[in-house]
This record gives sequence, structure tokens and C-alpha cells, in this order.
Amino acid sequence: VPATGPDGFRMGKGHTRDFNSNAPVSVSKGHMHGSDTPHRVVLTKPFCIDALEVTVGEWMVCMAAKQCPKPEQAHPFVTYSRKLLDHPVNCVDWRAAKHYCEWQGKTLPTEAQWEWAATGGDGRRFPWGDEPPSCKRADYTYGVLRRPASDDGCHGGGPSAVGTHPDGDRIWPSGRIHDLAGNVWEWCLDNYAPYPKKDVVDPLYRRGDHNSHVVRGGGWNRSHTGIRTTFRGGARVDYRVPGVGLRCVRNAVLGAR
Repeated sequence: VPATGPDGFRMGKGHTRDFNSNAPVSVSKGHMHGSDTPHRVVLTKPFCIDALEVTVGEWMVCMAAKQCPKPEQAHPFVTYSRKLLDHPVNCVDWRAAKHYCEWQGKTLPTEAQWEWAATGGDGRRFPWGDEPPSCKRADYTYGVLRRPASDDGCHGGGPSAVGTHPDGDRIWPSGRIHDLAGNVWEWCLDNYAPYPKKDVVDPLYRRGDHNSHVVRGGGWNRSHTGIRTTFRGGARVDYRVPGVGLRCVRNAVLGAR
């Protein structure tokens, strides 16, 4: 993914409400609203982002090397428990996700990197553009979400195998990025906090690993609002649920905001 150039891109959009409710949505004990003041972001260097979310099979390699813990198995739709090797690993917390990426010689993306990779700065609502979402483009909740752990996704039983919704890819000249909308939320390196009210360069907001962290992209159990490119969530550092997974970046820009 290239650098933004000196003009940067506009990040944030203001207060967001869920499609299925009159109240702001939250990832359990997290935050998703009132904190995304539009501001301009410049990323000074290119970076490489994984084309796919980290899979169960990849996580099991890390487990075999005694570098990664078993995912939490007390929830329904845990991909590891069912040995769905080509599905995104879920039910892993922020520290484990960060360690996995570092073990790979990578890191979690900053929130700004994630949004730039998803939009390219053109203001699109979804990674593929402004066309409305469908189950051909993403695994998400197209009807009414009954509760966060209910099976309301497009295909049943939690997330889909990675890369199975190519119509929803974000396409860059260097290649495709799959599943940036839906499937599983993706951990970011930043702590969750209100955006600054000024322009920033290579932002990373990190006050403490014990604080809540940003998750992006929505999941199979979130509405079409939750999978928008600008929609941000915050979750506890120890949050391990079927709707949250990860992808990594290489050559990340880790500045200070």
C-alpha cells in the first residue's frame, strides 16, 4: 500500500449509529461513537498489509512453536474448536494478536494504516466502493441482529473462509485485500481514544497496553453500518469473542500522535 502523499487523506466522519437501532453500537464493553472527528492524516511511507485475515491454520503453526495460546473456546462459533483451518482465527485477545504478528516479523496495523488501506482516501463507504453491501461482497448481518453472539451472518456458524467474497475486495494496483468488511473485526495497534482535532503525520495513539484498543472492519454479526470503512470500535485488551480476529502489516510506520 503506497504512502498517502503530502496531502494525506481525511479520516473520521463524526457520530455513527447502527442500522438496526436508534442507539450507538458497542463492541461488548467497548466504544464506537462520538470520537471520530474528521481530521487529515499523512502517512509518509508505504507498508505491506496481509491480503487475508490470519487463519486458524496459521495460528496453529504458531501454537506448535509454543508462541501462541489456544483461542478462547467458551463461546459459540469458535473457528479453532472446529478446526476450520481456512477460516479466520477468532477469540484471541489483543496481546496474543500483537505477539503473533511480531513473531511473523510484522505488527498489527495502526488505525490510520487500516483505514487508508481500506479506502485509499477517496471517501468510499465500503472497501469495494459505494455500492450497497450484499452477501456476495461480505459476511455480515443483512437483517436484524438479535444479539452479538447469535448466528445472523450471511452463511451461518460464524465467519466464512478467508477470501471467499472477492466482490468485496479492496483492489490496489499491487493486489487485492480481502475481507476488510465483515467476517471478523480486526485488532489495531492503537488504543481507543477520540481522534485529534488537528492534522497528524504517521499517527499512533498508544498510552498503555492495558487500555482498550481499536477494532476495525465489522464482523459477520454486525450490520451494514458496522462494516463501513470509517466505522471504528474499541474493545478491552482481553476481549476474546467469535467476532474478533486479526491481520498483520510489515514495515509499519510507528510514529507518535
